Amino acid sequence: MWFACHRRPDRSFFWKGRPFPVCARCTGLYVGYGIGLLLSLWLGPLASFWSVVLIIPLLIDSFTQYWQWRESNNPLRLITGLLAGTGIVLLTIGFAYTAALALTVVDGY
Repeated sequence: MWFACHRRPDRSFFWKGRPFPVCARCTGLYVGYGIGLLLSLWLGPLASFWSVVLIIPLLIDSFTQYWQWRESNNPLRLITGLLAGTGIVLLTIGFAYTAALALTVVDGY
């Protein structure tokens, strides 16, 4: 799953002197995907608004670093990745639920 990650050691966590196979932000995203799945089982589909709200901190952190307004750090990358990963899964599940519901209405079930 780390094929899309830059895997830069300076942006990765280390365990026993070795860098994680993915950067801090991707670590957060992947863990956030799992959290999102668990939350969706517990809460059911959420409103898209709240899912998008969870993604916004990652966008702000990424773009402000890209534009060189400031330098991010690994704990912040992890947290924004966790939030965004959770939001992405909840948003995807919400869209899938809405699409499935629309199909049942169209088919007359």
